[in-house]
Amino acid sequence: MARIAKMASIVAVSVLASSVDAAELPKVADPSFAAFLPSFIEGTKRFMEGDATLWKQNAAHSEDAIIMGAWGAYEKGWKEEVSDRYDWAVQRFQDSEADLEIEYLNAMTSGDLAFTTAIEHARVKLAGQNEAKPMTLRATQVFRKENGQWKLILRHADPLIAKIATEAVLTK
Repeated sequence: MARIAKMASIVAVSVLASSVDAAELPKVADPSFAAFLPSFIEGTKRFMEGDATLWKQNAAHSEDAIIMGAWGAYEKGWKEEVSDRYDWAVQRFQDSEADLEIEYLNAMTSGDLAFTTAIEHARVKLAGQNEAKPMTLRATQVFRKENGQWKLILRHADPLIAKIATEAVLTK
């Protein structure tokens, strides 16, 4: 247990993607992961502006890559599924100079694996809209070090909603 406490600290901080300050990032044991996070945050912001280039560079291009995105369903495997899903999802946004604030709830590194859990607060313009509107997602991400570089292996994000009734989770 003490080892886990040394490897991670539970934090709730806000990070503005346009001006990422190292003091605002979650504290993690691996300095290479801390150095990677600003690029990942910038990639997230650009994604919400309709550009998936940096996001896809930061993602694992492997058959165990998984996306469980905010618009439902899931895909697994880079070549046939995940890459196409990112292309499909980014088309739902249009350039709006999205505002993004990330509230990290937890982050941890252990060897070649890392994860973050966060609330992403953004103002985005979706395709077909004339003005930016708020979007808040719960996001859990798992990263793996590949050839010395951190890569996103799993993203699970969905809209932050209020607690719901017990039976509301049942499939109809």
